[in-house]
Amino acid sequence: MKLNSRGRGCCVAGSRERGPPPRSPFVHQLRLSPLEKAKIAFMTLTLFPIRLFFAAFMMLLAWPFAFIASMGSEEQELEKPLSWWRKIVDILLKAIMRMMWLAGGFHWINVKGRRALPAEAAILTVAPHSSYFDAIPVTMTFASIVMKAESKDIPVWGTLIKYIRPVFVSRSDQDSRRKTVEEIKRRAQSDGKWPQIMIFPEGTCTNRSCLITFKPGAFIPGVPVQPVVLRYPNKLDTITWTWQGPGALEILWLTLCQFHNSVEIEFLPVYIPSEEERKNPVLYANNVRRVMAE
Repeated sequence: MKLNSRGRGCCVAGSRERGPPPRSPFVHQLRLSPLEKAKIAFMTLTLFPIRLFFAAFMMLLAWPFAFIASMGSEEQELEKPLSWWRKIVDILLKAIMRMMWLAGGFHWINVKGRRALPAEAAILTVAPHSSYFDAIPVTMTFASIVMKAESKDIPVWGTLIKYIRPVFVSRSDQDSRRKTVEEIKRRAQSDGKWPQIMIFPEGTCTNRSCLITFKPGAFIPGVPVQPVVLRYPNKLDTITWTWQGPGALEILWLTLCQFHNSVEIEFLPVYIPSEEERKNPVLYANNVRRVMAE
C-alpha cells in the first residue's frame, strides 16, 4: 500500500523517490467491458432482486433483537459484563448479519491475524476506508464505532447502530469534536469495561490507492491500538464509493450483480505507543499509518 504525501500524490512507504503522480484517492472510474455489461444485465433480471430481498429480510429480522436488547440500557449497565441473554442476542445478530453479507455475494470472509482482546487494545483502527461495505468488520465484531448522531434516526439501521453502543457526533453541536474525543478517551481507558471502539482514522472514503492522513482522534487517548487492514481483491471494483464516481445505489446494484465478492480483513499486531507518541497524537497517527501501509 502507499502513503498520501501532503495531499499531492502517493509515495511508497519508506521510499524517498517520487514516481509519476498517481490518480486522486477521491476519484473512482469504473469501466465495464461489453462482456461485463452483458453479465450485469443478466444478473439484474435474475440474481439481483433475489439477493436484495434476502439482504433486506435479514436486516429486518435483526431489528427486533436489537430493539429489545437496546431498551432501557443505562450507562452503568453497559459497563457491566454482558448478561447471558445479551450474549445470546450477540450470537444471533452476528449470525443474521453474516447471512445478510452472504446474500450479498460475500460467500466467505478471509480473516488474517488475531483480533486483540479489549484489555490488549481498546481501539481498532481500520483502513483504508472506501465504502459502506466496510461495515462488514463492524458486524463481525460488534465493536462500537463513531457515527453521526443523525444515523440513529434511520429506520431499522438506526436501531442496529444503537445496539453496538456507538459514540455519536452531532453536527449541530459546535463542541461535538471535543466531546467525542473525550468520550473515546474515557472508553479507551476504562480497562475493558466498554466494548472495543472501531475507528476509520482517514475519516472519509478513498479508492484505496493510498492511505490519506489519519485524523488524530483515535490516538489522543495514548493507549495501544490494533491496526486492521481492509482489502477487496476483486477483478472488477464495484465496492469503492468516493465523491467522484458511482453513487451509493449504483454501487449496491453493481455489487449485488457480481457472482462473488471478495473481502480480506487483516488484524495486525497491537501497536504500543512510545512515550513520545503518547504526548504527540499526530506522530502516533502517522507511525501507525506507516505500519499499515507497509
